[in-house]
Parts: sequence; C-alpha cells; structure tokens
Amino acid sequence: MIPTPFAYTDPMSTFSSSALPKTTRYGAGVFTIHDVLSAQECTDQIARSEQGGYDAAPLQTAQGPVMASEVRNNDRLIVDDTPLAASLFERVQVALPPELEGWRVSRLNERFRYYRYTPEQYFKWHYDGTYRASDNEESFLTLLIYLNANYTGGATEFGWDAVQPATGMALVFPHQLRHQGATIIEGTKYVLRTDVMYQR
Repeated sequence: MIPTPFAYTDPMSTFSSSALPKTTRYGAGVFTIHDVLSAQECTDQIARSEQGGYDAAPLQTAQGPVMASEVRNNDRLIVDDTPLAASLFERVQVALPPELEGWRVSRLNERFRYYRYTPEQYFKWHYDGTYRASDNEESFLTLLIYLNANYTGGATEFGWDAVQPATGMALVFPHQLRHQGATIIEGTKYVLRTDVMYQR
C-alpha cells in the first residue's frame, strides 16, 4: 500500500504543458524531474566532487554522527554552495509542491551532499532528517540528482516501488518516507543531494 504523508494540489495543474519539465509520479509525494542537469553539467559535478575528496559517510543520529557500516558504507562530500542552490531552484521550482501543511516553498538548502557508491556499497532502509534553518523555515522534501547511470544496481527503493537512476534526473520525496539506496553491483554511482525548504 502506498502511504500518503502529504495532501497538496498538484503544481502541474496550474501551468501549460509546454512550460513544464517532464515529470514521473510514483505516489506518496514521490516524483522525478527529468533533465534537471545536462550530461556535461553532471560530468562537471562529478569532477568537482572528486577534486573535493570523499570520506566514509557517517550515520546521523540524535546523539550525533556514528559509523554504521551495517546501514551505510558509501562515501560522502559536503559542500555549501548558495549560487548552485539558487540556480537549481529556478530549474525545479515549477515542479515542486508550492505548499505543504500550510508552509510555502522557499528555496533549496545551500548545503549539498555528494554521494559516491562503488561495488558492494549501499545505504539501507532509513528516513531522511529535517533541516531547520529557523523557527519559520525548515525542509520537508529530499531532492536527489543522479549524476550518472552507467552502473548496475543502485536503484532508490521505496516500499512499493523503485526509481531507476537516469543521468541528470532529480528525485523528490518527503523526508518521512522510508527508502534505501540499493547495493551497487558494478560501476560507480554519483548522486548530488539537498533539501527543499519551506517557510511558515
């Protein structure tokens, strides 16, 4: 059964089809936005991340980050980039829910996380945390952009469906949905992740 964590008006209904990015909907507030980044932009982002250097990704808990290889064993790089957040928000805003639970969409979080998965790496079933910028602004949705797709395995799985990565495609879903990044069998997977912010 598909959960229904949010009730909102489909933003697609208020725009002409010629002005819209191509989207695919999976239920429960999960959807993809195609071609958010070009193939060259994705290549550039991968190169940027490799130059920045990856570390083993810890697991964030209420007590702080801990290493938990039974849950995740992928690599991560954190970068703060306000111009990138603004540029990407311009590209995806038309496809985002304009309002959730009385809060209005405002921006993307400027803190980006690059994820790298090599064979045998994964991020098993988990929930994403909320980022609270202030009492009047917090994140409701996760936004992932797949930077490549030339690997085997690595789908983003929900309890009722799985999203197959495509280069430059964004995946958006509520933080409170349980999901996992399936194990990579062959090749290397790169993902750029941030959050969609809402204001009271």
